[in-house]
Amino acid sequence: MIRKILKGLTLTSCLMGTLFAADMNDLSKVEKWDKIGNGVWKTAVGDVSKEVLYSDFAGNPPKVTQLNKLSNLPMRKALRNLKYRVNEDGKVFVHIPTEPGEKVFGFGLQFDGTQKTGKIVELKVDHFNKGGGATHAPVPFYISSKGYGVFFNSSKYLKIYNMIGSRKDSKNNPPEVDRNPPADEPQPGRWQAVPKSDAVEAYVHAKGLEVVGFSGVDLQDVVVRYNLYSGGGAMPPMWGLGFWHRVPSKFNEAQTTKEIEDFKTHNIPLDVVGLEPGWQTKSYPCTFEWQKKRFAKPAEFSQKLLNDGLYLNLWINPYISKYAGIYDKMYPLSGSHMVWLGIVPDYMLPEARKTLMTQFKKDHFDIGISGYKIDEVDGYDFWLWPDHATFPSGTSAETMRQTYGMEMQQMLHKELYRKNNKRTYSLVRASNGAASNYPFVIYSDSYGHGQYITGLSSASLCGILWCPEIRNARNEREWINRMHTVCFAPMAMLNAWASGTKPWSFKNATDAVRRTIQLRMKLLPYLYTAFADYNQKGIPPVRSMLLETGNAGAQVVNQKRTLDSEKDPYADGFHQTVKEDNSLFMFGPNIMMAPFYNRDTKRDVLLPKGNWYDFYTGQFVGNDKKITVTAEELNDLPPLFVKEGSFVPMLKESINRTKDITGKELEVRFYGKENANYTLYEDDTKTYDFQNGKFMNRQFKAEKQADGTFKFTVSESGDKSQKIYGKVNFRQMTK
Repeated sequence: MIRKILKGLTLTSCLMGTLFAADMNDLSKVEKWDKIGNGVWKTAVGDVSKEVLYSDFAGNPPKVTQLNKLSNLPMRKALRNLKYRVNEDGKVFVHIPTEPGEKVFGFGLQFDGTQKTGKIVELKVDHFNKGGGATHAPVPFYISSKGYGVFFNSSKYLKIYNMIGSRKDSKNNPPEVDRNPPADEPQPGRWQAVPKSDAVEAYVHAKGLEVVGFSGVDLQDVVVRYNLYSGGGAMPPMWGLGFWHRVPSKFNEAQTTKEIEDFKTHNIPLDVVGLEPGWQTKSYPCTFEWQKKRFAKPAEFSQKLLNDGLYLNLWINPYISKYAGIYDKMYPLSGSHMVWLGIVPDYMLPEARKTLMTQFKKDHFDIGISGYKIDEVDGYDFWLWPDHATFPSGTSAETMRQTYGMEMQQMLHKELYRKNNKRTYSLVRASNGAASNYPFVIYSDSYGHGQYITGLSSASLCGILWCPEIRNARNEREWINRMHTVCFAPMAMLNAWASGTKPWSFKNATDAVRRTIQLRMKLLPYLYTAFADYNQKGIPPVRSMLLETGNAGAQVVNQKRTLDSEKDPYADGFHQTVKEDNSLFMFGPNIMMAPFYNRDTKRDVLLPKGNWYDFYTGQFVGNDKKITVTAEELNDLPPLFVKEGSFVPMLKESINRTKDITGKELEVRFYGKENANYTLYEDDTKTYDFQNGKFMNRQFKAEKQADGTFKFTVSESGDKSQKIYGKVNFRQMTK
């Protein structure tokens, strides 16, 4: 018996030694990274040969030439020390070390803030969900305060532990603290319910995982390289940057025409009219066929609007009704389960894409339809196919869920609009990684004004465009404030599908709303150039202050907590939470927007370091200081501030249609007391001919003279036949 016990102990000891050794050495270091361009590398852990990658759906291949114009930076230490493990249970695990004080930001369109340090995210396409990672665009890309970024290029659900979950073999664990010490025993710190770890750790159920790493001179540079790796940013047509209005769901041609006339009566700009589900013979599920009881002659109606400078956008969801003409063709090309009793086409199949695009070209594109609002490609579990559904291409239900919005964007962008040399600007309910190049804007059922503003910041960190569409408001003040935010977003849209609201629905707010929309229209030359920079240089046109200043406006708040056996059994007596301020964002390269929230008429603005000037007056307002602004002093226009040494090109007079922009005079405003340069971009505003060099630039230059005034000059380069604007009038705003 003793011998058996000793033998068992010996075996146990051997096993423990083996396990301990395995624990210390269970991760493999990546031996080979492939360089894509300056500051960008990729590697594969495990076998990715049969995995579907988000980069497979990118609108363009990586812009290597543009990447190689950037600094040739070395790979950051965290990337060099990335380790991984491929488990026998079908999981791939990645470990990326972090440093003390390091912060991580991103992971897609998140409404609870941009900073994810100390949080766990489960990245899954889903209907709006604040926090946790489930969202319309759960992009598996993050940036670090240490000047690097990581893109987990996998179309599977990912779970990521951001500096949470301490390994026992780490040399950087915080000291152990006795939670219930005797009064006379000192402790090395306060007990923490969730101690910080020294790594970002991610895992995915797959045979392999591709990881793309980015180094940057600052956080904006990291995002720029990610966008260039993803094919460069979207380049919308000029008309897409005008004002959008979506009419109620069951509007017919006469009602839509009356609504357009009302915009003219109220002298309010309008470029795009969105038709909601009732334009189809059947919807939820859909036929994609015109409801002739509402639109008897859709081609004539569309042409009539085009002659007036207006564009039609059609609401769709991808699930096909049995009454659709393409139903029989699509039935064998669809998945095992339905959504709202409509079949789910498998757009991984070329035949499915061809069938849909043939109908869309004939019934929509050829009569002038400008784009689509692709709804319901997110959805809760009970609104989408289950994870055990099957598809004829063999694509897993999980991957199909993560990529369905991407598949729709890819198909419409590449096989309909770009193929026929027309730009679109459209909407989509879900997107994901490597989508920067797609001219699709995400919208959602997020209604909180604060969430609108946070969404603008978080979207800019991952190559996503976000529209905080306005639907309604509780009173006139809130209506004005929400319109401010909408008009300084990548897309300015009022969605009245259910509410029936119009810009003039709140009578006493109408003048303020009109001035705000007109201001956006006057800023179109500036905004269009910002999108050209997004397309060619990867710089987000609307972006978080994190990318401007390197600081997300986050502060640690010490929150005292009281132990409670039921309500808070793990209270540590001193809990730290991160309070993040996303109330400021950049609109284009030079303008900072400070929106009023909800029904506020007054707010504090913490100006970043550097000289900042009032947009409207040119007056110097501060440098790294807090100021207070009121709606009254701004005549109900949004609070805007301009950086030192900035040009802001504007239309001298507002227009109600972007078609009227050709030949209009510019007022080129200059702010500050330092010499500066700016390049204004121009092209035909509608086609992809700019990709073949058919565009021009105007270079503005400000040189300070001995008497303190500035000498302004303008020069032109490129294809001058692409000129949009007329005479340039310089205006020195700062005296």
